[in-house]
Formats: sequence, structure tokens, C-alpha cells
Amino acid sequence: MSVPSPRVTLVVPAFNEPVDVITESLDSVRTQTLTDFECIVVDESTDAQAAQACRALCERDTRFRYVHPEERLGLAASLNLGISMARAPLIARFDSDDICMPDRLERQVSFMDGHPDVGVLGGGLEIMDETGRTLAFRSYPADHAMIERKLQTTTPIAHPTVMLRKALIEHHGGYDAGFRFAEDLDLWLRLANRGVRFANLPEVLVRYRQQHTSRNSRHWEFNLRARKRNFTTRHLPHRLLGLCIFSVWGKLPASVQQRVFHGLLLRKR
Repeated sequence: MSVPSPRVTLVVPAFNEPVDVITESLDSVRTQTLTDFECIVVDESTDAQAAQACRALCERDTRFRYVHPEERLGLAASLNLGISMARAPLIARFDSDDICMPDRLERQVSFMDGHPDVGVLGGGLEIMDETGRTLAFRSYPADHAMIERKLQTTTPIAHPTVMLRKALIEHHGGYDAGFRFAEDLDLWLRLANRGVRFANLPEVLVRYRQQHTSRNSRHWEFNLRARKRNFTTRHLPHRLLGLCIFSVWGKLPASVQQRVFHGLLLRKR
């Protein structure tokens, strides 16, 4: 007798997380109001104690599956691996140091069921520091037209909140494993160019742990690369503006980039 597929699969990449952090993170999944899910944890931990703790947490609940690749894959390839193993038609993205709001899955599955035209759904973030102290809230545009326009100059979809359709992402090739950073932006631009519709829920779905209010300098390099490779004449003025912004941005001193990014990240609603 075949086992029925769950409604949604969470794909959670992990890497050397402290025990208390990943325990809180996976417990926020375990206690979701929507209980018909599976959670695939792709753990690339190099620390044996961290890997053992992660495995033990997964073994506490039959809805969790623990995967430890034999070699380092990187974030994009880890996500592709988890998606390929998923049994559900909906994929929820989640980070191993963040916290899901209790009704996150219920809200997103309900929306996706009611809006079959939407392929990618995000939501709001509550940004916290490493101690769990709230720093700021971030909300994102709700409708597809505004999201698509803003994609040309920023990233209006919070990657850790995303739910998407498995068939869609597989049809369009998944994440590009060659992108060490900005793998989400590359995917969103590619999907938008191919007519996939986006949406965001106004509610906070995830408490997002931001340990540093700066980004690796190569993030901006990959951001620009994603925009160049997915360039089309649709939304041409905004696309050109985005290319100009990130071409100039990459030449700014790291200290200036950090101050601006810090201000943008921690701005209020």
C-alpha cells in the first residue's frame, strides 16, 4: 500500500548549527498548526557533534528526514537535492537557524490552494539578532505586478519564507548550483521571465536570525551576474536602472556598503 503524499515538504539546509539554535528552529516546524508535512534536513555539518545533534532531532519525529551528503554541495545544490527528494506538491523553504510562526504552513497552503495561478509565495519577516531580540520587521509587496517591477532593482521576496510548486521549479531547472550567493534572485528573475506569478502574504511568517548586518562582498557580484544573465527588454527602464545601481554599488568601499545595507535591513516597516 502506497503512503499518501504530505501537503507540503519543508527543505532545510543546515551547517554546524549550535544545538540550542537548531532545536528551536526544528521545534517551530514540529509544532505547526498544519500537521500534514514532511521536513527534509540536508545537513552539511563538518562538526561531528553538530551533525549528531541534528540527526537526533530529526529522529524524534517520523515526519523529518535527515540527509548528510558525502561531500559539500553548497546552498543551491542542497536545496535542489531536498526538492528532488520531496514527496509533496508544495515546497517550503526554511533556514536551520530561523523560527517559523506557528501557522506559517497553514496560511501559505491555504493561499496556494485558493490561488492556483501563483507559483511562488513569500511573506513578512521579523528580523532578530543571535540572542532572539527583535531588531525590525520587513514586509514585501503583495501583488505580482509590483513584485515583478521591484525585482528589477531589489529582491522583493524573502527567500526563507518562500513556498513554491515543486512541478514548477523542476520544470524550470531549479536553483543554479554555480551561484554561491544570490541564488534566489537568479531563480526569481528566471521564473518571472517565463511568466510565473508571484505573491506575498502581509503577515510575518518567519523570525529571521541575522547575525551580521553586512554581506559578503561577493554577494553583490552574484547579484549583478543574475541580473545580466536574465536580462530582457521587459520592464526595460527598471532593468537598466538595476544594472546601473549594482554596477556602481560593487565599486563602493565595503564600509559604505555595510552602512547602507545595515540601514536598509533594519529599517522599520
